[in-house]
Amino acid sequence: MSVELICPYCQFSKKVPNEKIPVGAKWVTCPRCHQRFEFSVVEKNVDLVTRETEQKTEFERLEEEPDEVYMRNGAPWENRSELGLWQGIYKTFKTVLFSPEIFFRSLTFKAGIVEPLAFGTLVGSIGSMFGLFWQLLMWSGLVLTYGESIFGQFTIGVILLIIMIVIPILWAAWIFVSSGITHLLLLIVRGGENGYEATLRVVSYSQATQVWSLIPFVGGTIGWIWQLVVQIIGLRHIHRTSYLKVIVAFLIPVAIIFLLGIVAVIGLVLFFRSRVG
Repeated sequence: MSVELICPYCQFSKKVPNEKIPVGAKWVTCPRCHQRFEFSVVEKNVDLVTRETEQKTEFERLEEEPDEVYMRNGAPWENRSELGLWQGIYKTFKTVLFSPEIFFRSLTFKAGIVEPLAFGTLVGSIGSMFGLFWQLLMWSGLVLTYGESIFGQFTIGVILLIIMIVIPILWAAWIFVSSGITHLLLLIVRGGENGYEATLRVVSYSQATQVWSLIPFVGGTIGWIWQLVVQIIGLRHIHRTSYLKVIVAFLIPVAIIFLLGIVAVIGLVLFFRSRVG
């Protein structure tokens, strides 16, 4: 048997099998508008003792909250045809930035990569353009002094056009590559069970933190730190793994670089000692 859950805010509905609803659950978070609402289930011919034991084991394994059910669905950005373009963008930004746990816990990982990649490329490109703009302002003296010799006969309009074409291509490639590296690291620590698409979705939607690049000069740093936090939270929930595994996965490259640095220093010391000797 199943129960139909209907969101009173946006009217989104979905049928959920009774066996997937924890005994005593009273609240559900809508995957479309991310509003939380109360619901009730009428039990019929269900062995409550058996269900409670089975579901306790499942939800302890997933470290889910015992009083809440999450239905996985597309992000508001992916439902913008129903919500409206600006509402879809606004709700995606709002939940990613300030409620990443709810956003990624209810985000599907089986709806394709086109939509999240489009969002990540668009937002990331705009953010990087603003970051580049603030950097140009900071180094405006050098740009005015050496700009003509570097760019030759290119006008400002042509340069901006090139930037607007090249940056989105580079950003889309970066999302693909960084998602692949991140997923490989998760697989090493056995924390990427839901596949590459799930990791790419987290990396793509975490680009919403690029909005901080609108803040002059320091916005890029704030956005980078915020993005790291959002990705850790997102990967933990979309892959149903632990924070420890995600953090260890992120620390693997740091450890490798540190070890390579030690090897390089030792090599230099040995080289200069041999020269002196």
